[in-house]
Amino acid sequence: MAADDYERQLEEWIRQRRKQLRPLPRSDPAQRRAVDGWVRLVPGLVALHLALLLTLRARPGYLALWIWYAGPIVLAILTAGLLVASLRSAHRWKHGVNHWQLLAYAGLIGVVATLPIYDPYPSSYDARPSTVAFRVPIDGPVTVAWGGSTAPVNYHVFLPDQRWAYDLLVTREGRTFRTDGAAVEDYYAYGLPVYAPAAGVVFAARDGEPDVAIGARRWGLAGLGNHVGIEVGPAEYLFIGHLQPGSVAVGVGDRVAAGQPLGRVGNSGNSSEPHVHLHLQDSMDPYFGEGIPFFFHDYRHDGRLVERGMPEGGRRRGEYRGERIVHVGPAD
Repeated sequence: MAADDYERQLEEWIRQRRKQLRPLPRSDPAQRRAVDGWVRLVPGLVALHLALLLTLRARPGYLALWIWYAGPIVLAILTAGLLVASLRSAHRWKHGVNHWQLLAYAGLIGVVATLPIYDPYPSSYDARPSTVAFRVPIDGPVTVAWGGSTAPVNYHVFLPDQRWAYDLLVTREGRTFRTDGAAVEDYYAYGLPVYAPAAGVVFAARDGEPDVAIGARRWGLAGLGNHVGIEVGPAEYLFIGHLQPGSVAVGVGDRVAAGQPLGRVGNSGNSSEPHVHLHLQDSMDPYFGEGIPFFFHDYRHDGRLVERGMPEGGRRRGEYRGERIVHVGPAD
């Protein structure tokens, strides 16, 4: 076949193919600028997030409890729903990502990134601490495992009722137990007497719950275990928890004096090791109320007498590194 004939046939074939091919559709500029359905809902989500934060910042009391518990959950569910909607829309969307969608994605990322703002709990009592003089409830040197106003030194801060809780135990050379620590009896704090931190009337007294074995599953157990609740002032209710079974020495209605024996350190309830837990709140209902800041009085820290203070806790490299304090009695 001559070269000229081959070229003519090739050109004819190309012309025929071009007739068969349809031109690519051009995107409608209006559609490229369109606001997708899920995008319209993102501003509402961001506005809800800001409204919850501003409301909490205003310290609205019991309203804050409901916002604190339900708000982050609702925000997380709504955010997840909008992300799913955006993925489904992206599957159908044929016009590329526009600036409205980019802004919406930025809004969703912003909501997710700022959810940790809901820690610590903004109690309406932040600036109104208790005026009651509390004593350290254990005699002898004790270590503050957790205590203080910030998360690094007190993991309780995200719980509204336990906003200013303390966990107290005993350490020696950085360790809380002798031998291998497999039994509750190995722990230095176990069995030590626990004294009333302040005078008041007992409104709750629970005994009979067993100590939890070290390392055993404890979720689902009553958090405080064996405990005593003392009304130390108007709408001020002090909880002392994780007491040894059979050791609770007071009953509901008893009037107790500061320093009166209440029980012994145990490991009942939701407790990882023997210690005593204390927190002050404005409600008799455990696990529902606003925490109230409270201070220990007349104790020594690093050889210095502290008339009123909020000792801090903390844990680093597996060891409790909080302040070591000692109650100062009349003879001290």
